[in-house]
Parts: sequence; structure tokens; C-alpha cells
Amino acid sequence: MKLSELAARTRTSTATLKFWIREGILPPGELRNQTTAVYGEGHVERIALVRTLREEFDLPIARIRALVVRIDDPGVPLLDIMEECQLIATGLRAGDAGQDARVPRLLADVGWPDATSVARDALSAALRDAEAVGVTFGRETLARYARMLAEFAREDIASIRTDGTRDAVARALLQGAAAQTRVLVALNQLAHTSAAISDALARGQAGGAALGAGPAEADPAGPAD
Repeated sequence: MKLSELAARTRTSTATLKFWIREGILPPGELRNQTTAVYGEGHVERIALVRTLREEFDLPIARIRALVVRIDDPGVPLLDIMEECQLIATGLRAGDAGQDARVPRLLADVGWPDATSVARDALSAALRDAEAVGVTFGRETLARYARMLAEFAREDIASIRTDGTRDAVARALLQGAAAQTRVLVALNQLAHTSAAISDALARGQAGGAALGAGPAEADPAGPAD
């Protein structure tokens, strides 16, 4: 298809597509002659990925370029691409201050592989960020959270389809991880809200019993004159 047809199909202006080609995030078309280039399904999938990164995650062009360069490099394992997409989707960062000592200890406690990964770096950074604002996570707490998430993680990994192009896999992972993160955060918020309400109700009932308060009863003597 020609550039104008690609623009119509993807609902993206030709000016934007030309800009993305110049920026190196969209491959140029295949030249048919000196003035005409044609585009294929690979361009459609790349545009879908770029639009997702721009519109849903507000990623700058430089960060998109860094990601697609890795996607286009057959020497970069798909697992590395998937991890990077998870970081983008969750808003976590890998950090550069080295490993937090709690991470290898956690991996040993729950029996997870002690392998270098951006996810491991992201947990180290998150723990340090939390500690900086006075929020600490003990060894048993971290292990309990990890064990609860392990089953869900295995189900998620089993459901991921990797038989499509790397662009398609990356886009599906971005959207899936972002949706899952929103649900998990919302569930966590609901759990805290429900626990606070239940606690408040329990304390209110206990306080009422201690004070002898209860449902209003009619005064047997009748109303005072």
C-alpha cells in the first residue's frame, strides 16, 4: 500500500508517519521506483505500537526509539523486550544505585531464580524509594506478597501469546500489564477501604456496648410532662 493508504488505514496523518520515519521509529517503505514506496502489515503493527506508546503511555520519541531499536534487533531476547514493556506499563524504573540486599534474600526465601533482570532492579529501586519516605517492608511481608502473586504470575505467563510479531507481542503486553496494574491497585485500595470501614464499624459497636448504647427503646414511664 502507498503512504496515503497506510495513513488512512491506521488513521494517522501522512505528516506524522513521515516524521516517525525521519525519527527512526517507523521503517521506511520498500522502494518500487525512484518516487514510490510501498508499506506492508509490519508497518501497520509498528504504527499501532507507536500510537499505544504515545497515546496511552505518553512516551517521548527518544524512549520509543530506544525500545523499537531493541525490538528490531534479533540479538535481543524477547524476554528482555517483555520486561522493558512491563516497566513502561507499570511506571516503575530500574534504577542505577545497585541491588538492595533484601531482593536476593527474597528470591532465596520464595525459591525464585536469582537472575539479573530489569524487574529485579525495579524492585530494588522501589524498596529504596519506599524506605526514603518512611515506608518499610519486612522480610516476611515481602515473602508473603511474593507467594501470593506467584500463582497469578504463572497464569499470566501461560496466557501470553508469543507467536505474533515482536511489535504485536510488545503492544499486547503493554496494554495487558497496564490493565492488570490498574485492577491490582484498585483492588488494593478497595481492600484497605473495606478494612478501614469494617474496623470503624467494629470499634463503633464495641464503644456503643461499653457505653450501654443500643437501639432506641420506648421509655416505660412515658414521656415527661
